[in-house]
Amino acid sequence: MKKLLSLVLCLSVLCVTGLSADAKKAKKSNQEETQVKDAQFYYNEGLRYETHNNKEGAIDVYAKAVELEPDFDAARAKKAQLSYFYGRYEEALADFEYLESRPGYGVGAFYDDRIDCRLKLGQYSEALDDMYEVILAFCGQVKVYEQMKQLASEHPELAYKLKPESHPELNEKYKENAKIMRDYARTFKDARNGINEPELYDFFMNVAIALNPESLNTEWDGTVEVGAKTIRKGPSGHDEVTEADINSTTETNE
Repeated sequence: MKKLLSLVLCLSVLCVTGLSADAKKAKKSNQEETQVKDAQFYYNEGLRYETHNNKEGAIDVYAKAVELEPDFDAARAKKAQLSYFYGRYEEALADFEYLESRPGYGVGAFYDDRIDCRLKLGQYSEALDDMYEVILAFCGQVKVYEQMKQLASEHPELAYKLKPESHPELNEKYKENAKIMRDYARTFKDARNGINEPELYDFFMNVAIALNPESLNTEWDGTVEVGAKTIRKGPSGHDEVTEADINSTTETNE
């Protein structure tokens, strides 16, 4: 009799435990069903995927966030960088191009990765246009000019892209930067500081002239404006945000 009673008690406990587990599963299922799966939900899911080292899987999750909310720039930026990392260059480039027009990003956002996407896809002419626009937007960038030269040497048929006059639309877009570009050019031919880089002087001065021929009609006061624009490499968590000093001036030594 005691054995029978114990067996009944055990079965009762098992039934209660089973019912409790089923109830928890049902509750969890109901919570998931009632949770709003909006763009923020998928963005958070993407972050969770990355935390669990499923970064390639995170691309598709971020894509759902962007699909629901096209101007969710943080999700698009993460999707773009991960797509680039995994060699999905067409996807990455489309997102990088979109971010160029977004506040806080612009032409400087991920420009190294964006240009590399173009190179990987064989878009050499477009890559040179991109490089030239970076030079105009940030009023200088010797490194980018050197990249242009290298690419033009590899594809001689595109050497004409090194001439500023071959980019009329971009020159019109950034014509307000003519004076800053002119002053930047003059720093490469400054006898007072013993600097003489004729190639750089000629290139950047020709850029200034292409932007606005009248920029040569004013005297140089020996100062250079730097940081006319803000350079954003990317959101925190990937590339750190870096900014140039806005509207500051650097004096040259007498």
